[in-house]
Amino acid sequence: MIELQTDFNRYFKQQFDTTQQFIIPFIEQTFPIAQGTKFLEVGSGYGGICKAFADKGCRVTGIELWDYASNIAKDFLQEEITSGKVQIINKNVYDINPEKDLDEKFDLILLKDTIEHIHDQEKFVAHIIHFLKPGGRIFFAFPPWLMPFGGHQQSLDSKFLHFLPYFHIFPTPVYTAILKLFGESEGRIRDILEVKETQISINRFERIVKRAGFVIKKRELYLINPSYLYKFGVKPRKQFALLTAIPWLRDWFTTTCYYVLERPKN
Repeated sequence: MIELQTDFNRYFKQQFDTTQQFIIPFIEQTFPIAQGTKFLEVGSGYGGICKAFADKGCRVTGIELWDYASNIAKDFLQEEITSGKVQIINKNVYDINPEKDLDEKFDLILLKDTIEHIHDQEKFVAHIIHFLKPGGRIFFAFPPWLMPFGGHQQSLDSKFLHFLPYFHIFPTPVYTAILKLFGESEGRIRDILEVKETQISINRFERIVKRAGFVIKKRELYLINPSYLYKFGVKPRKQFALLTAIPWLRDWFTTTCYYVLERPKN
């Protein structure tokens, strides 16, 4: 239990540090975050990102589907919740009607490493835009499916598969057989296959958000994910301009994409 709690603490700190050093500065290149900015994170997990935005002076709401994650976040953020800086909602985002259930919509919404887990991404993006004020911004970060670890291998128990690139693109029966061969649990396999089912690419993501009415205000592709600085001690590196310009090929070598989108005022 002590080891598990250490893992929670480590992950919370990784989220917090990545947000402070990379995500907030990226957003502020097009959208200054002021005291009192109304902020929402969808898929808020253990609350590290919410903590970073609360420290920035935002009024923070986190929506988290899973009970265990929201309970951990409430423990980590007890002081912020007590002071009214943060609220954590343990609910499916589809069960929230922003027109009826919210007193006020949000200035800024964030989804980090979340959309690749969501089925029917077109439906989700068309839903989430209604949580945002006209002129508000939404930040997305996600790993393209075809990148070396786009199957979220880093979450596997097997140390060998943990570092094995690209094997997630095998056909599902072969992929599943490999996971079972290396002793992954049924629950872990189910989670991993979910990402395989929802496969998101850079091109498809951009088509989806434009169709929903968003305008892309800023985009940055990374050859080396900023999160790797805290996970593996590897310095971040932006994607080469030549690869960034080549559709489909860039998905194979881009470990994460950062986007700031705007909901137009009209």
